[in-house]
Amino acid sequence: MADLRTTFAGIQSPNPFWLASAPPTNSGAQVHRAFEAGWGGAVWKTIGAPVLNVSNRYGAWHYGSQRMLAINNVELISDRPLETNLREISEVKRAWPDRAVIVSAMVESKPEAWHDIVRKIEDTGADGIELNYGCPHGMSERGMGAAVGQVPEYCEQISRWVMQAAHIPVIMKLTPNVTNVALPARAGVAAGVNGLSLINTVNSIVGVDLNSLELTPNIAGKGGHAATLGRQ
Repeated sequence: MADLRTTFAGIQSPNPFWLASAPPTNSGAQVHRAFEAGWGGAVWKTIGAPVLNVSNRYGAWHYGSQRMLAINNVELISDRPLETNLREISEVKRAWPDRAVIVSAMVESKPEAWHDIVRKIEDTGADGIELNYGCPHGMSERGMGAAVGQVPEYCEQISRWVMQAAHIPVIMKLTPNVTNVALPARAGVAAGVNGLSLINTVNSIVGVDLNSLELTPNIAGKGGHAATLGRQ
């Protein structure tokens, strides 16, 4: 068999296929199943102060005859207790020492908050940290997510705080919702991050039924009785 072992930003894994930080990496059980299926790594769904995902909205973008080319971002960061996530990250890493376990993090723009989350992540045995500077919704009023990623000066400042405390590789995740994505990328490099992740959610508007104000798509298919995914 081909040797697919890879090293990225100093992190080794048996193959280059990693799950991104998203609903499929929101728990230890999910990541265990991914590794059993052969995935080489996983980026844990973003942790920080738990949030309440009040009402997910499902929608999709179609083009011509091509269906489901993209779907909308359905939730915020992890809504599970921080301690639960940290415990499960430790358990996964002990069970799968050869797989890459990266932990995505997003906390308030304070050096002490970032130093604290870095220490807690490192205590789990995780292989690396991903700085979530791309979350486009729900956190801008707290100076988090894309509110950081869209300002190169903030990217560099916070990344420097993280690099002061980190002893494992740090990957900075960029937002595409800027005029020039190279500018925050350069800011991260200037701060000394070990790698860059391209990219997080692209801001957009999915299809909306103007009569019902519900999001598309429907789940019945052509000619069927439509049941639209939208309001809950």
